[in-house]
Amino acid sequence: MKHAGKWVLGVIAKAAVIALVIMFVLFAADPFREMLRNIQGEIRVQSTVLKQKMESSKRLEVTTVDEEGTLESKTSVVVLGTVGSTSIRYRYTASVGIDLSKVVMSTENDSIVFLMPDPEILNDGIEALEVNKNNLFSKAIDKSTETLLNEQKLKCREEYMNNSQYTDRNWEDAVKAFQDTICGWLDSYGERHYQFEFIRENRPAAE
Repeated sequence: MKHAGKWVLGVIAKAAVIALVIMFVLFAADPFREMLRNIQGEIRVQSTVLKQKMESSKRLEVTTVDEEGTLESKTSVVVLGTVGSTSIRYRYTASVGIDLSKVVMSTENDSIVFLMPDPEILNDGIEALEVNKNNLFSKAIDKSTETLLNEQKLKCREEYMNNSQYTDRNWEDAVKAFQDTICGWLDSYGERHYQFEFIRENRPAAE
């Protein structure tokens, strides 16, 4: 009798679970589907807004560079060796950020996904703060100050963009700046019911 009673109770419990599932499907499915439709509609509308904003803004500055340094250049000729030298104290400045035309946006059921490139130098410049020349013979064979500065600018640019210490930090700053910007664009739409996802296009190779 005890086994029969347990069997009956088990059947009743299973039947109750099935009944609850049926009730959920009948009464909760429609609101659930409606909620999904609302989120997807919100994503469609706001992703269109973001696309237009990115197209009109074009670029997003993340950080700036302002550094001073000194470059040394020597002029040599065959037999005589070094016949002149130039020392230039310079200032290098740059604007680092994201070209928004390179950001690829896609949508999923509950999120907007941004595939983002690494930050790049949007514009930069270099100026001479102090120039010292020591010409033993002819000035004609020396590189001009402008040429030396342009060469140094390329070196500064390459060093800054290829140094992982800078690129990783710039990426983190870029994500924060970009998220703050797009949230500002969508402030007037009230609370969001979906998520943003940021993916780094050129992920560093694992060591």
